[in-house]
Amino acid sequence: MRLKLVRFLLISFIIFIYVYCLSNIYSYHKIDNVNIVKNSHNSSETNADSTNISIPEDNKKEEVFASVRIPKIRINRNLYPLNSSKNTVDKNIQIIKESNMPDEVNGNFILAAHSGFSSIAYFHDLDKLEIGDEVFVNYLKNDYKYIISDKYDVLKTGKVSIKRDKNRSTITMITCKGQDKQLVVIGYLV
Repeated sequence: MRLKLVRFLLISFIIFIYVYCLSNIYSYHKIDNVNIVKNSHNSSETNADSTNISIPEDNKKEEVFASVRIPKIRINRNLYPLNSSKNTVDKNIQIIKESNMPDEVNGNFILAAHSGFSSIAYFHDLDKLEIGDEVFVNYLKNDYKYIISDKYDVLKTGKVSIKRDKNRSTITMITCKGQDKQLVVIGYLV
C-alpha cells in the first residue's frame, strides 16, 4: 500500500514538473498596446501620450534595421524594421510600433521579447540587469549607449505604462515576469 502511494506521489510530481516546464517554455506574452507615461525630473505621472511610427508598406524589407547588445546578459541581436515579418516577439526582439528611433532627441526606443526557456526567450535574463548596467544600440551606423536607471513590475493586462523622464532619450525593455506580471527596464542615453 505504501509503495503504491509513493509511486503515485512520485508520478504526480513528475507530471506536475513536466506541465510547469512546458507552460514556461511555451508561455508567450503579448503586448497589445503601450501607454507611454512621461515623467519629468520634478513631477510624477502626467497624461498618457503615445507616438506612432510607421514605415510605408512599399518599404518592407527583411534587412537588419539596428542591433542591440547587452553585455551583462550576453545579448547581441539584430533588430528588424517595424513592418518586417521578423519584427515580432515570436521570432526576435521586437521594436514596439510606438517607439521613437534612437536618433530622436528625448525619444523612447521600446523593445519587447519573451522570457522563459524557449529558444526565442531573448529577455530570459532581463531581470538580472541592475541600475548602472549598460545597453548598446547601433542604429544607422551610429552607436548609442544607455545606462539602466530603473526597473519595475506591472500587472499583465495587455497594456504597459512606461514611467520615464520625457527630457531624456530612453530605451525601454519589456518582458513577462511569471504568469501575471511584466518587467519594465528603463535606461537613459549617456
